[in-house]
Amino acid sequence: MTTFLNPLDSAFILLEVPGSAMNIGAVIELDFGDVADPGERFAMIRKNIGDRLHEIPVLTKRIVRAPFDLTWPVLVPEEHFDLDRHVLRVALPEPGTPDQFDAMVSEFLSRPLPANRSLWQMLVIEGLEDGRAALALKVHHALADGVSGAETFAGLFDISPEVRPPAARTVDAGESSVTSSLGLVWQGLDRIRRRPQLAVENVRSWARRLCEVLRALARVFMVRGRKSATPGQPTIFEAKRTSLNGAPGIDKEYHRLRVSLAAVKRAAKAREASVTDFVIATVGGALRRLLDDRGEVPAKDLIAFVPINVRGEGAAAALGNQISGMLVALHTDVADPEQRIRAIANDSAKTVGVQRESRARLFQDVPRVLGPWTLSLGGKLISTFGLFDRMPPMANLMVSSVPGPAIPLWLSGHRVASAAPVGPLFGTFSLNITALSLGENLEFGLLGCAATMPDLSTLRDYLLEEANALFDTPAT
Repeated sequence: MTTFLNPLDSAFILLEVPGSAMNIGAVIELDFGDVADPGERFAMIRKNIGDRLHEIPVLTKRIVRAPFDLTWPVLVPEEHFDLDRHVLRVALPEPGTPDQFDAMVSEFLSRPLPANRSLWQMLVIEGLEDGRAALALKVHHALADGVSGAETFAGLFDISPEVRPPAARTVDAGESSVTSSLGLVWQGLDRIRRRPQLAVENVRSWARRLCEVLRALARVFMVRGRKSATPGQPTIFEAKRTSLNGAPGIDKEYHRLRVSLAAVKRAAKAREASVTDFVIATVGGALRRLLDDRGEVPAKDLIAFVPINVRGEGAAAALGNQISGMLVALHTDVADPEQRIRAIANDSAKTVGVQRESRARLFQDVPRVLGPWTLSLGGKLISTFGLFDRMPPMANLMVSSVPGPAIPLWLSGHRVASAAPVGPLFGTFSLNITALSLGENLEFGLLGCAATMPDLSTLRDYLLEEANALFDTPAT
């Protein structure tokens, strides 16, 4: 049946422009299983995924957009779904080094997902130098955020080496789906014809949300005018442009980093900080060193945009985006890692709740007020005239920390050895650093614009050194 995307989910479709592929995902390494033959292993993985796709219906649906984006996009079943277009098999050239692996993943993440098919793809990568196999997965942000994506795709995995049988298939007896852009417009007009008061209700709802957005924006600019209004809480457009900012290009660079989750929790707890505080503190230290290498001394502290999950308890598996966001000072002006993490933890304790409440509705209401046509046209105009390279950045980069499954996972009898996350690049963000806790590890995934972040591997190394500094230094 036809499923309209909500305005926030739709925004990830409508604002997508070349270079800003709104995808999230993961890079997963698998331990050795009982099956040694790569061809047989791939066949097992492919069959396992194919058998379970009906359990996650969104993975067999495609997006339909109305002409000129006059209505919100919809999800409809893909009439001729072909699993071989979504699950692909490749091999690294010998000797299969980590650098070769990162280069292949970077190229995979640089390619946008085809708009006429279901918006996800998985690469099964063989030929790693240690003999393992790996997966690179990307899914469009319109279908899931970091939390729901982790929960949703966990359904393709098992909690033991034994492969569970798929759930029974059910038949959808809902209304027929539209299959074309024009059909979507006719469907909308028919709904208004059958229920004329719907137009009036929509106008009233739009006016109410417009007032709420205007009040929220007024509060933002009032706070911006009062420097001491909320100490420790950056305001919108307070970030100063650095070499990290600019519209991302099509070519991407990706690197991974893994540290002990137990060590992270010990280091954070000893300083009355959270895992997210630890992530932000290490990112701040690494960026301080990277900008110093570039001969760049920012006039002000760097600011990160940090997505916040606003789901209610027990709603982690709900599809779509249920996120807000907060602006966080990275305290890159603080050289000492100890002082930096304590300053970040102190800021977090004061401001997270405030920002969560004040911005959760704003994220949903702004797309509703602007509407699909305005969002789509605005994104195209900003990209065409290169305004992302000129306008003040909302923040200098995106940083996210996502809790993953706390239990071991297997895929077709192969244990998941590691899983590094992938976050999106868009707008003025040319760098995204996302951390995912899985099992015994905290895994960082660094995605950057290849032109803006040619030294991304150096940033990864600095990130590890900053983490080790907090591991090795007793809390004071």
